[in-house]
Amino acid sequence: MSSDGADELEEMEREHELEQLVRRTRRAISVGQLREAHALAQQAAEMAPGTTTVEELLGDVAMAAGGYAQARDHFRRALDIEPSNADAEQKYGEAVLQIDRSRRLVERMEEAVDNPDEYQGFRKSPIVAAFYSVIPGLGQLYNQQYEKGLALATTAMLLLAWLLSELLSYSGASLISAASNPRLDTEGAQQALEGYGPLMWTLIVLAIVVYGAIWVYSVWDAYHTCAEMSREADALGVEPGPKE
Repeated sequence: MSSDGADELEEMEREHELEQLVRRTRRAISVGQLREAHALAQQAAEMAPGTTTVEELLGDVAMAAGGYAQARDHFRRALDIEPSNADAEQKYGEAVLQIDRSRRLVERMEEAVDNPDEYQGFRKSPIVAAFYSVIPGLGQLYNQQYEKGLALATTAMLLLAWLLSELLSYSGASLISAASNPRLDTEGAQQALEGYGPLMWTLIVLAIVVYGAIWVYSVWDAYHTCAEMSREADALGVEPGPKE
């Protein structure tokens, strides 16, 4: 066998062994065996240092262990080596997000220590938040998200007011145009009905869809935001205040 053939065979064996290490590392992560995962990842790093596969693998191990800053650095290096690595880019974003959450958690912990009575005000019921959002925006106000709540409530009320105005006008014009009372302006009512063409009905349907989307988002956002607040309070170990 030529030296080139031997080198190619050796490279194939090395790649196969690296793939096996990567697979075993990910399996160890999935079952929570982080010490084994770390040892396997280090073997992979010795075999193929400075590669995007190894940097991403080291980032996965660090991420699973809660070392978000270290994971971010590994994913960043993986992107530097291979900028088109979509998985590393997504994981980098997740690591940055976790770092931000950790920072905010520390800030909230300091607030809880300094002002425990004020922090207890965040302990609210997600179900109650969702119930309030039957009227869009009220759930956000309940969660103390005042700007978002006012924005949702104002937008929803304006849409609803316009919809009711148009639908009531159409209903009233329909009743008047079909009436036999000579005192009623049936001709004017008929002209008003003629103004409800395809464009107007399209706008009405669109407004209904948008209002429905705002309503669904308001309920979903209020529930999940309140649940997240509750989880943060649990993580801080703060005793809950009176149930609302």
